[in-house]
Amino acid sequence: MAERARRRPVRRSAPPAPAWRRFLLPGVLAVATIGFLVVYFSPLLGVRTVRVEGNDGLSSDAVVQAAEVAEGTPMLRVDPERIREHLRGVPKVADATAVLDWPSTVIIQVTERTPAAYFRATDGIRVLDVAGVPFETVAEPPAGVPELRAPKAAADDPTTRAALSVLVALPVPVRGEVTAVLARSPSDVRLELTGGRTVDWGSLKDTQRKALILPPLLTRPGTVYDVTTPALPTVA
Repeated sequence: MAERARRRPVRRSAPPAPAWRRFLLPGVLAVATIGFLVVYFSPLLGVRTVRVEGNDGLSSDAVVQAAEVAEGTPMLRVDPERIREHLRGVPKVADATAVLDWPSTVIIQVTERTPAAYFRATDGIRVLDVAGVPFETVAEPPAGVPELRAPKAAADDPTTRAALSVLVALPVPVRGEVTAVLARSPSDVRLELTGGRTVDWGSLKDTQRKALILPPLLTRPGTVYDVTTPALPTVA
């Protein structure tokens, strides 16, 4: 037993850790916290440039003002989704996106509404986009834009949507000849073309087929072109 005790290795206690190790983690956390606070609240890494792309009818200054991005705002506090919400409240803006280009630039991409038709309302001439959204009131009809003649003009109105759906379905050359879209109901759409010609369209049924047969039909002499039944179109 005494011999075994003599052979048993002697356990030595580990040397105490250097004092600096006890302060390393708190120090790192403190530096990281200070760095975050500087970046989040200080204008040192703030917005210096706001670049606007895709705008045509709207000025860049108007877009920046509507986006509510102030120069010097810390980049970490810039919310792209909030910018998008602000800009979608602008009537002429269909959609918008914002991207942070570090270290100090915000890029705003704007998709503007484009005129598809105009509607004569009691308060003036309203310009509509393809979705039927009135986004501008003007004194004179926009050049090259057809008139919508319907009981009312609204994005949630079935008659408005039907009339604009027909307009969008037309081949571009034919669409350029349309001067007015007359719609009394979703199933009663008529087109007025240059040269005193009229197209009886009817409902949205078989719209794509009607759009295909209309161009060759318009090459025939006549004033009234009926495609309400595309299997049996007529010219009078």
